[in-house]
Amino acid sequence: METRGFTIRPMQDADATGMHDVHTRAVQQVCARMVEPRIVEAWLYGRTPEGYLRATDEGGEAFWIAALDNGEIAGFASWREDELVSLFVDPELEKRGLGRKLFAACEEDAAKNGHTIGRLISTRNAQTFYESLAFISEREGYTEKRGVRIPHIEMRRLSEPSH
Repeated sequence: METRGFTIRPMQDADATGMHDVHTRAVQQVCARMVEPRIVEAWLYGRTPEGYLRATDEGGEAFWIAALDNGEIAGFASWREDELVSLFVDPELEKRGLGRKLFAACEEDAAKNGHTIGRLISTRNAQTFYESLAFISEREGYTEKRGVRIPHIEMRRLSEPSH
């Protein structure tokens, strides 16, 4: 996947399919390193590109996109009120700063709208990344989908990170 450059921008409706593809690959390739295959299957069951549009229209989520110069979606993140709701980067583009830039876009957008992102629910594989952004683990929990428990970590932010 070409990575010369990318742009962080607000989501457009046409991005939904690319977002869905990134989300699916991230769960199948990255999150799956720490959970059983049945958990991955339950996690992804029933997800569609339209879900991102509903989350915006009905759920009030604000999505930000990392788009490569060729237009491909490289990652996305979303926030609502004081919560980072999602952050996924294409597995082929990990460790290149996209996650930090997506988080910063959400944080800046939240601040412009009178909010501070202070909480999130993390997967186990992303815990260290969020700790680097000054989040701490509060408790482990799970979401149940199709009778399968999908583990997560509830995190909150103590302060601004030092860069």
